[in-house]
Amino acid sequence: MNIALVEFGSLMLHASRRSTVLPNMGLVLRFPEGLTAAELGAEARRLASPYGLGRRLAPPRVPGARPRWVPAPDPPPVALAPPCEDARSLDRWLADELSVRHDPQDDAGWRLAATRDAEGATVVALTLNHLFGTGRDLATTLYGGELVEHENGDSGRSYDVKRELLDVGSRFGRGTLGVLRLGREVALAPMRRDPYGALADLGKPVAALRDRDSSRGRPSARRVGATLRVDAAAWAKAARRNGGTRTALQVAVAANLLRAARRARGGKTDRPLRLIVPVDLADRSETPQAAATVGPVRLTSASVELAGGAPDHGELTPVRAELQRAIDAAVRQIKATGRVPVAPGVVDALKLLPDAIAARVMFGVHARYDGAVSNVGALPPGIRRIGEHVASDAFLMAFPLGTDLAIAFGRQDGDVTLGAVADPSRLGGGPPLQERLAEELAAWDLPTTAL
Repeated sequence: MNIALVEFGSLMLHASRRSTVLPNMGLVLRFPEGLTAAELGAEARRLASPYGLGRRLAPPRVPGARPRWVPAPDPPPVALAPPCEDARSLDRWLADELSVRHDPQDDAGWRLAATRDAEGATVVALTLNHLFGTGRDLATTLYGGELVEHENGDSGRSYDVKRELLDVGSRFGRGTLGVLRLGREVALAPMRRDPYGALADLGKPVAALRDRDSSRGRPSARRVGATLRVDAAAWAKAARRNGGTRTALQVAVAANLLRAARRARGGKTDRPLRLIVPVDLADRSETPQAAATVGPVRLTSASVELAGGAPDHGELTPVRAELQRAIDAAVRQIKATGRVPVAPGVVDALKLLPDAIAARVMFGVHARYDGAVSNVGALPPGIRRIGEHVASDAFLMAFPLGTDLAIAFGRQDGDVTLGAVADPSRLGGGPPLQERLAEELAAWDLPTTAL
C-alpha cells in the first residue's frame, strides 16, 4: 500500500495537529456483560487491517506533495479506564475520549478505549480521524463483513520521489488554473454571473461571515457527547403527526438544541439558523427519486436555513419544505455541473497557499454553519459484535467541524440511534448535553433509552 492522501486531506491533517477543530468520528458501544482485555485487544488487531485502520500517513519527502498511506498493522494499546461509579463519571469518561486528538501521521490516528459502568456493563469507544473515511465507510468497511486485504491499483507500486515531484507539479498546475478561472469570472461578473460559479457559491458564506454571532466566542478543543435510542415507529409517528418526515424531525431536533444553546449563551436569537445536512443520493428512501439520477456523484450536502427564535416543537411542514428545497438545489447544481456544490476556482487556488492558511480559510467558511445533521441509515449487524459478544447499543458519533454541534442518526433493529457531539464552549450555561437531548426528545413525546 502506497496511496496518496486525497486532495485537501492535508488541510484536515493540519487541523488535527494545530487547531481547535477535531476532525474525528467515533462509535460508542455498550455490552451488558464484561469484556476482557484480551477480547478487546483481539478486536483492536482485527481493526488494524491495512484496509481498515491499520495504516498511517508517511510525510512527503518533497515539499508540496501529499502524504501517503502506508501499512501500520500494529494497533495502538487499548485504553482501559477504571470503572465509572455513576452516570456523571461515565459522561466525563466519554467526553475525555471524544476530546482525544488523533493524528495519523504522528500516531496511530485511532484509539479503542473501554470502561465499566455502575451496572458492570462494558462501554467501548472507538474514536478515529475522519481521514480514514466517512461514517458510512466506518460502518460498512469495518463492520459490514470480513476485513480483507484486497488489491489496489497502487498497492504494488513504490511511491518514489519522482511520483512526489509529479504530484507537486500537478497540484501547482491545478492551483494556477484555479486562479486564472477565478480571475476570469471576476472580470466577467459585471456582464454575466454564472449561477454555479465560484462567486455564486461564495455569496452565502461571505454574507454569513459578515453576520457572525459574537456569542460563539473562540472554539475550544474539548468535546462532550450524548447518546440516546428511540423506537423507530414512535419516531416516524411523531414526524407524521407534525406534518414532517423522519429526516425533517432529525433536522428539527438539532435545530432546537442549537436554538437553546444560542439563547443560553446570550446570542442573537433572531439570527437565521444554518445547518449542513450530508445527503447520500443513492439512498432512495431518504432522497427524491430525481436525486438518484445525477450520475457518478453519490454524496453531497444540503445547506438548510431555518428561522431563529425559541425552540419549536410544533409543525414540521416548514422544516420539511426547506429541507426539500436545499436537497433540490444541490441536485440541480450536480446535474448542471457534474460536481457537488463547491467554488472550484477558489478550491483549486487554495492549493497554492500554505496548509495553515488554506485550512484557516476552509474551516472558517465551514463555521458559518451552526450545526450538522448526518443520517447514516441502517447500521450493519456486525457493528455490535466484538468476538462472541453482542452490544445492546451502538451509536455513531459525528463531530462538529467548526460548528457548535453535530448529530449522527442511525437505525438499529427497530430503533433510531442518536449520537451527538458538541463544543461545550458553545452550549452556554445549563444542563449537560445528555440531559438537553433527553428533554428535547421528550418535548416531541418520544420515550428514550440512554447508554
